[in-house]
Amino acid sequence: MAVDQTIALFGIGSTNLRSAISSPDGPFAAEIDVEPTSVRDLESQVCARLEALHARADIDAVSIACAGLIDEGVIAEIDTADDDVVRDIPLGPTIEDAFDLPVRIENDCTAAGLAEWVYGAGQNHDCVVHLTMGTGIGAGVVDHGHVVRGARGHAAEVGLFPIGPPDRASSGVPGAWEAYCSGRGIAGFVRDLLETESRGTVLPDPDALTARDLFDAVAEDDPVANDYLDRICEYNAAGLGTLVNAYNPDLITVGGGVGASNFETILERTRPHLEQFALPAVPTIEKTTLGDEIGLYGALAPYAMGHEPASAKSIPMANG
Repeated sequence: MAVDQTIALFGIGSTNLRSAISSPDGPFAAEIDVEPTSVRDLESQVCARLEALHARADIDAVSIACAGLIDEGVIAEIDTADDDVVRDIPLGPTIEDAFDLPVRIENDCTAAGLAEWVYGAGQNHDCVVHLTMGTGIGAGVVDHGHVVRGARGHAAEVGLFPIGPPDRASSGVPGAWEAYCSGRGIAGFVRDLLETESRGTVLPDPDALTARDLFDAVAEDDPVANDYLDRICEYNAAGLGTLVNAYNPDLITVGGGVGASNFETILERTRPHLEQFALPAVPTIEKTTLGDEIGLYGALAPYAMGHEPASAKSIPMANG
């Protein structure tokens, strides 16, 4: 592998799009650009950002960590910030056709797990799970250096673990973990609870309520908010316990707008219930140290490990 390659990196979430340039041995060569994600116009947005990056340096390859389901360089499904779904965005082929560059596209949670393994707290562990708790819930798993992807790259969709009552659903899955404990799920669950709530509370009008409002009300020691968060964290314990049973990690790192911002509060209320749901020993659980740039680190990690893309497909890492 040519160590003097310049790689355009993208970390694409439902809310924000980050971009930077780097060489395989890092670090990022310039400041990181952040802008709102335009999911419905994503091909044009990424191509425009790539043109801007190309003006700074000659680009040799493109590596993307993107939310949603990725299939052969196509974003098969991605949520928007306003809870809509956009399907079948041919982002990889579009970039290849427009720029004649090799492209690698990886699910953002999978990329984040790899980022922890290469750059973060997972460097001295055998099995690492990075848990993203944001608009939705997802995970990336690296087991003894092997990325767990599944047959079509859709493994570790842990947010769809059915851990709660079937009253609420996500992606059609009744009782899904993220239907109760993600940013979107918390807001919806709390709105439902408030419909029959008779106690006074500082929580705002349900129509305008967000997950942030719940945590702000907990900080004010509001009894209703405390009660609701306790219930949510029992569901979190069921989700985390199922994750531990499925992958037996020795480290879980947590990120995302909900998980990172409220890490101590969530863990304090979740941990007392964890052992009843987990058969293997509960591993170390830490807040990620890679921050909002974890997607960019994940996009860079395959190059640091010596794996270059040959086409717009999401290329699995070698198993040897």
